[in-house]
Amino acid sequence: MADFIPVTDAHCHIFPDKIAEKSKDSVRDFYDLPMYTSGTVSHLKSERNQLIQIHGQNYKIIRQLICSPAVVPKQTQSINQFISDTVQEDSAFVGFGTIHPDNPDYEEILSGFKAKNLIGLKVHSDFQQFNIDEKNFYPVYQTAKNLNLPVLFHMGDKKLDYSHPRRLAHLLEDMPGLTAIAAHMGGYSHWNEALEVLKPSENLFFDISSTLQFIDGELLMKFIRKFGESQFFFGSDFPMWSPKKELETLIDFKYSENLLSKLLHQNYSDFLKKYQNG
Repeated sequence: MADFIPVTDAHCHIFPDKIAEKSKDSVRDFYDLPMYTSGTVSHLKSERNQLIQIHGQNYKIIRQLICSPAVVPKQTQSINQFISDTVQEDSAFVGFGTIHPDNPDYEEILSGFKAKNLIGLKVHSDFQQFNIDEKNFYPVYQTAKNLNLPVLFHMGDKKLDYSHPRRLAHLLEDMPGLTAIAAHMGGYSHWNEALEVLKPSENLFFDISSTLQFIDGELLMKFIRKFGESQFFFGSDFPMWSPKKELETLIDFKYSENLLSKLLHQNYSDFLKKYQNG
């Protein structure tokens, strides 16, 4: 029996070493928030090489979802190959690929995801500058749905409207059956709106990255009560935040052992069974 509680970090970003520092600075400036680190693969791996002791209990990160958005169309191929290579070199990584709205060959790109061991699509419309409910992008979502690729959406921002939760609500009404993961608990800085406009669905999941430093345990419980315990994943948004600090914050909410087990690992393990080999 393992002497630690397993943890899946369901939201991490990585960058090639040669641009990691520049990428970190760009994200820092965009959000006007301090960054934990630069987001190299080696640093992310090191987060798995430690036992995290919190209140006398050991925790260990054993799996990490990795992604990186294409800010311009020409980056799409190289980013997808980078994520794919990283996943194939280390099976503890789960890879989500990228598409830019101006990639005309999106069907070919998405059709190649499974061969690259990319199990889903990450959309970061704030960086990519398009509304997530933009009808011109619907064929991409339809293709992802047809290929059984879940879509991980960056959600919410104080400065921009591209990823407001009402836009995800519109999209999910228009495209029932699309598997969506609403990052940042459905809308960074727009949590009350997300709670109001999003509807429970077996195909709608949430990660709680870039959330725990700004909320209390009761708000997260309101989401869990509405959408269901099985629909939520722990995530750090590495390299923005320290996974250890995010984990400590969640533990301090003092949820039941059963709920914590679901949030930290079990829910994502069940999710992967459906989509990793789907």
